[in-house]
Amino acid sequence: MGKEVWVCIMGKQPTTGQKKSKDAIAKAASSAKGGRKKWTKGKVKDKLALAVFYDEETYKKLLEDIPKLRLITPAIVTDKLKVNQSLARRGIRHLREKNLIRVLDAHRSMWISTGVKAKAIGEKEEGAEEGTKPQKGKGK
Repeated sequence: MGKEVWVCIMGKQPTTGQKKSKDAIAKAASSAKGGRKKWTKGKVKDKLALAVFYDEETYKKLLEDIPKLRLITPAIVTDKLKVNQSLARRGIRHLREKNLIRVLDAHRSMWISTGVKAKAIGEKEEGAEEGTKPQKGKGK
């Protein structure tokens, strides 16, 4: 039989009789790891610093702004007042006891309410006359 022939498709192989030194092996391993694709390049969303107690300013906003909303859920109260969900649920319960909002639907995991001061969906604007239609076009 003849000599063995080494065929390599990927990179250089040491020729017969030579072995890689430890330094060469360590260098090759570190370069392979450095070229890997990293899957965690996405942006991490910052945690919100939500309040866990009502202060005077937040409580005033709760009493003044929230009853004017057409749709009131704990998520909306959390976004508007920057309080956590448990505090938002307590605030909604407090507004219900004061009759500032009314419940549309109460499920164990979701409360949907509307403000007593909020305009109904079909309600007309103040000052608009009932018998007239808004003019379109040139107004003939």
